[in-house]
Amino acid sequence: MTVCFSNKNSMNKKFNWQIFISIALLLSFLLVLFSGIVLYIAPEGSLSRWISWDILGLTKKQWEYQHTVFTFIFAILCILHAFKINWSLFLSYFITNKKTITNHREIIVSIILVIGIFIGTIFQVNPLKQIIRYGNSISDSHAKNVVRPDFPDPEKLSLEQFSETILKTSFSEMRKNLIKCHFKSINQDISIENFCKKNNLSPEQFYKLLITK
Repeated sequence: MTVCFSNKNSMNKKFNWQIFISIALLLSFLLVLFSGIVLYIAPEGSLSRWISWDILGLTKKQWEYQHTVFTFIFAILCILHAFKINWSLFLSYFITNKKTITNHREIIVSIILVIGIFIGTIFQVNPLKQIIRYGNSISDSHAKNVVRPDFPDPEKLSLEQFSETILKTSFSEMRKNLIKCHFKSINQDISIENFCKKNNLSPEQFYKLLITK
């Protein structure tokens, strides 16, 4: 089977908004779906930063950004799809040519279903509760065997704060050890998270290295 592409025809052809919106809608949906699954199984924020958790090279925070942006784009494309492409068909679900409301049962059941799921999620009613619990159990499993100091968001501390608060030693003393280990960017004001990124290791690995010395 031979597929031929005509550049001349493509240039003269009017831009097809239906094709554009439909394909963009599909791609946006796939990204929203995938990023949603990533966030469903991701560890909580502080833990994800501590162990430098990522998928496909993106951190949890970066996946949150992707999910937020593409959810916004998906919503816009859904509106365009309904109003620009299928408005007459969509409207026919509610009103007939005789200007009377139709499909009462389907409309009412759809509204009740959505409201029921919304309220059920708030009060964690089964089986919605199990969906939430399963996601939490996957997220919590990332914390197994993780070594972390008993301090909130230790990765946000500066090197100086980390040495004095967590290691109970002076920054100058820790700096000597870091120089011996050939670390770079040894700045007292740099955060542990950024310092570890520059040295290609996780805050947990850095902490393990320091407490074993």
